[in-house]
Amino acid sequence: MRRFLLKLTTLLLVSSSACEVASSQSGVTAWLRVAGAQRVEGPPPVDSSATPGPQVTTVALLGARIWPGQLDKPLAGALQEGATAVSLFLVGDRAHYVLPAGAPDVTAPRQPTFLAHLSFSPSLTLGPHDLWLQATDSIGQYGPPSIQKLLSDEDPPPQGALVVVLRWQRAADLDLHVEQPDGQEIWTRRKSGHTAGAPGRPPMGSESGFLDLDSNALCVIDGRQREQVIYPRSAAPGRYRIRVDTFSLCEQASAYWQVAALVDGVQVASAMGQSLPTDTRGEHGLGAGTLALEVELR
Repeated sequence: MRRFLLKLTTLLLVSSSACEVASSQSGVTAWLRVAGAQRVEGPPPVDSSATPGPQVTTVALLGARIWPGQLDKPLAGALQEGATAVSLFLVGDRAHYVLPAGAPDVTAPRQPTFLAHLSFSPSLTLGPHDLWLQATDSIGQYGPPSIQKLLSDEDPPPQGALVVVLRWQRAADLDLHVEQPDGQEIWTRRKSGHTAGAPGRPPMGSESGFLDLDSNALCVIDGRQREQVIYPRSAAPGRYRIRVDTFSLCEQASAYWQVAALVDGVQVASAMGQSLPTDTRGEHGLGAGTLALEVELR
C-alpha cells in the first residue's frame, strides 16, 4: 500500500570548518582503482616510435554505464603475442594501473588475456569518460591505446516503500541510524528492524527495513561512502527518526554528508551536514548520532 507523507522535519547542519583533501598517495582521491594492479603516478606514455609496443586485440565490457562509488566492474580482453601486462587509465585521472596478463585462452593460444575489476571513486564526475587500455611488454614498452567510452551516471537508489540514503564525501566511517515508529532502531549492529532482530532482509510481508551495507567500517575504506535502510514492500505508519553517527573520521579533517528519504521512489525530504572531530566523541551505540531528519508516514 502506498504511504503518504504527513509531517516532515528537516534539519540543516552545515559547519564553516575548513575541509582537507585526502592524501594522493592513498589512492582514495583517484577516480579509478584496479584490484591487484600496480598504481603508477601520472598518465601512461603513448608510444610514437617506429616499432610500437603490443596491442590490445579484444575487449569485453558488459555495458558502458558506470556510477560514482561503483565497485568491481569486470573488464576482460586479450592482448597481442608478446604482451606481459595491460595498462588501464581513466583520462583525466592522476594515475594509471598496470595489471599483469593472464594465461592465453584456448581459442587463441598465442594471445595473453586479462581480467580487471574496476572500482570508481564516489567523487567521479558525472558524464562521459574515456578509458585507455594499452598492452605492455617485458621491457615496459606501451602499445597504442584502445579507447573504451564510458558514461558516469547517478546510481539510482533501490526501489521500496521507504528508502533512507546516507552519502558522504570523504573516506570516513559514518553510520546511518533509523529509529522506527515501534522504537526499534536499524543500524550497523542491528541491520534489520523486524521483531526477531536478525541480520538480513525482513520476512515477507514485514513492515520493517534493513541496512544494506556498513560502509568504511572501522576505517577499512571500501570507496562506497553510502549506506541505505530499505523497506522493500511496506513501511509502518508513524514517525521515523534518522540520525548520522560519526564513528571515525579515519584521519580526515571533516566529512560532508547528505541524507535523503524516498517514499515509493520519490524523494520527500533531505538534509545535509558536516561531521567534525568533536562528533566522534562519546558512545556510538543505540541512539547515537546527530538528528538529521524526522519523517512521519500515515
